[in-house]
Amino acid sequence: MLPEVALYLLTVLLLPALAGVAVGGFGVVMVARCAEADRARAVRCAQVGQALAAPIAFMASFLLETGPVGLPPVERWHVLPYAVGAAAIVGAIVSGMRSAWWVQWSIVAAILGGLAWKFVVFPASNPYLQAGLLGSIVLVGLLWSAVARDACSVGMAMMAAIVFAGLGVLMVLANFASLGVMAFAVAAALAGLGMVSGVLNLREAARLRAAASVQPSAVDAQSVGETCPAEAVCELVPWTAAAATALAAIACVLALCGHAYNYGEVRPLHWAAILLSPFFALLICRPCLRGVKPIVGVAWRAGLCLVVVLATIINAAGHDDDADGGSGAAGSDPMMDMLEESK
Repeated sequence: MLPEVALYLLTVLLLPALAGVAVGGFGVVMVARCAEADRARAVRCAQVGQALAAPIAFMASFLLETGPVGLPPVERWHVLPYAVGAAAIVGAIVSGMRSAWWVQWSIVAAILGGLAWKFVVFPASNPYLQAGLLGSIVLVGLLWSAVARDACSVGMAMMAAIVFAGLGVLMVLANFASLGVMAFAVAAALAGLGMVSGVLNLREAARLRAAASVQPSAVDAQSVGETCPAEAVCELVPWTAAAATALAAIACVLALCGHAYNYGEVRPLHWAAILLSPFFALLICRPCLRGVKPIVGVAWRAGLCLVVVLATIINAAGHDDDADGGSGAAGSDPMMDMLEESK
């Protein structure tokens, strides 16, 4: 049994996550290797790759788990790779545009929200749920794009990874473990991308400090501070509002799918709380973290987001246990269901 579980997780979780990290991390590495004067074009290309990292991880996990699906899909939840693919394309195209963050958010939210409202339909959907999906993409996309502006690239990636991991746990509690593993693959890809970005950001900061110490006349401390202010963490590839909004749209669609196929006791409030968890980090951390070291800001934001997600999961698990006890049913083992679905 253990080798089967390990092989399944390697195939459906680890390999797709590595594919996502490779796509997003390759751009960051290329920017780090470029001369500072030639980075503008490379950064825009890397931001396109950054927008594709999570969608590629999800689609790879879906195809390895389910196999190719036709159009129109036989099952309604098989629309997910098409929805995620649309988010990847729109997010990547708009990420390459030179425009204000609110323009990027408006374009991506309008396009993806409209497509989701029209084409992403799950069982028991009604006009109110479809309108709610549109509204959630607009609202959560605005929130995540604001977080991307306030937090560094590492903080944004880590908070998004925590959100997708939380959604994955809720899907397991809802007895939709296969979709939960796909969400875990996205979370692992985002966490890996955040770590790659963090290491290269620190390397860039060390390079600038070394340049200032070796050639103080040519590169003084003030010019280094202007090139790499402390609050920017010497960011090589900052997140765009388009990439953050596309990622938020994917999270909203996955949450609605998990809710539509919910065979547990996970409530709509639980999905919403995890989707909005970066809001608490933005609301509380922004006024109190000015002037602190970047690593402190990342730790506080990610930590607060994690606390909200864990509290939500504990609450959802408590409701699930109460329901099982009240009904007297033995309940199903999500891991066993996952293995059965994979055969």
